[in-house]
Amino acid sequence: MKTRVVFSLPPGPLQIGLIEADGVRVGPSRPAYLERISAEVAPILAPEWIFPDNYQKGIRSLLKAYGFHPSGRNRPASEFLVKDLLGRGAFNPINNVVDINNHLSLTTHLPISIFDRAKAGDDLILRVGIEGEQYVFNREGQELSLKHLLLVARHDTTPAGTPVGSPVKDSQATKVFEDTSSITGVVYSSQSLLTGAALAEVMTRFATLLREEAMATDVEWKILDGPQ
Repeated sequence: MKTRVVFSLPPGPLQIGLIEADGVRVGPSRPAYLERISAEVAPILAPEWIFPDNYQKGIRSLLKAYGFHPSGRNRPASEFLVKDLLGRGAFNPINNVVDINNHLSLTTHLPISIFDRAKAGDDLILRVGIEGEQYVFNREGQELSLKHLLLVARHDTTPAGTPVGSPVKDSQATKVFEDTSSITGVVYSSQSLLTGAALAEVMTRFATLLREEAMATDVEWKILDGPQ
């Protein structure tokens, strides 16, 4: 695995699934795959569906452990995707790689980041956002305040590393588009929420979808625990 990760965090329950893939071909998802996604997320559209309490509390508690308040516009990406699905009444396809990311997040209830690895780099650091830190997260130029937020950042020459993503929203600067050929993904979880074996099942499915739906030629993943 080319991607290297350093943790610069206080002790806590963080556990991540890290995945990288080369040779991806980014484009529209196959109709058959979109039908599969629609079938798997259909239960969420049922009037009686409720976001699983243990996942909602588990991910929010994880972010609160670093001082962040995950609510409203700052809710975890997994919750935002559900809100978007309910608002549209259907899954919103973007491209095959992002669709895989959102499909898995909706069905596992875990926030997931996905980066163009050429833009994010192979050396990453997980840290907490500092005062005044922010990044643009969409084409409209909207910014997310990163203070106290769990971040993935480039482990580069800047003092703290340039932030590229988080369990809330990812930076627009490293998002996946049609010219992307290699990706890095981060699945955010905690040791109290999922066993290592359960997270391994998520990562295995992630890898399979990247091979089948994004034609990835080389996929590797591993599970990492944050500082204890």
